[in-house]
Amino acid sequence: MLACCGRPRAASYDGKKAFAWVERQVAFGPRAPGTAGHDACFEFLEATMRRYAAAVEVDTFRYFVPRLEKDVRLFNVRARFAPEAEQRIVLGAHWDTRPWADQDPYPARRSEPILGANDGASGVAVLLELARMLHEQQPKVGVDIVFFDGEDLGSADNEAGWFRGSKEYVARRSREPKPLFAIVVDMVGKRDLALNWEGNSYQQAGNIVDLVWGRARQLNVRSFRSDVRHRVFDDHMPFLEAGIPAIVLIDFAFPEWHTHQDDLDVIDPASLEDVGRVLHSLVSDPSYLSD
Repeated sequence: MLACCGRPRAASYDGKKAFAWVERQVAFGPRAPGTAGHDACFEFLEATMRRYAAAVEVDTFRYFVPRLEKDVRLFNVRARFAPEAEQRIVLGAHWDTRPWADQDPYPARRSEPILGANDGASGVAVLLELARMLHEQQPKVGVDIVFFDGEDLGSADNEAGWFRGSKEYVARRSREPKPLFAIVVDMVGKRDLALNWEGNSYQQAGNIVDLVWGRARQLNVRSFRSDVRHRVFDDHMPFLEAGIPAIVLIDFAFPEWHTHQDDLDVIDPASLEDVGRVLHSLVSDPSYLSD
């Protein structure tokens, strides 16, 4: 149960360190499933989380992508902090990148995979830096950091391709106790970040929206805006469909979305720091928990 928010402790989350995690992922090139960059990034994520977390699990599964005309192997990575804690929250981000740049202004390049510095790497980077911090000081609530694969395989003629990883994650853990809530972070690295309430989150998990945005106000993080601007279908949806309160932090006003302009030049460490500070505060001072 959620109780009234207390006064959060000051956090020491460093956006420059989070930016370095973006750079690390982008160095692999596009991380589209079925590519060498994808496999190399998975190995990096698994090894990094095994270094930081008390317990790490990998889900391996497959999906046939009609547009690619091939079957691809996908990987979810779950890292558990304070695994003995009964009260738990899920923090997630997708780590795969779009296999085709369908929104690119140059038609000749629309079949090429994108680099995905913001759409993919930014949310993962925020959570990688948080994992590093939690390794040094364990959270006061159970935290599962999850990297979802296969989020970006959908299209207008194949809606089943969206959020393959989060669907798989929720289905595989249907017999586990439900987490208190889940927060998905996606496209949170752009300059002049504006995180409005997402429509599905606000409608179906308004208490979690209030909790997170209330914590942002207490921390004087001004990139969190209190109004609905977009209704987005993302990795939070399978959680909501399973009866788990879930929200997504996303700035969908991103002209570079699904284009080749989604590269390191669009990323601002200050934006990563805003999101990281709020998440770090939630896990280091869970005063919203009841006895």
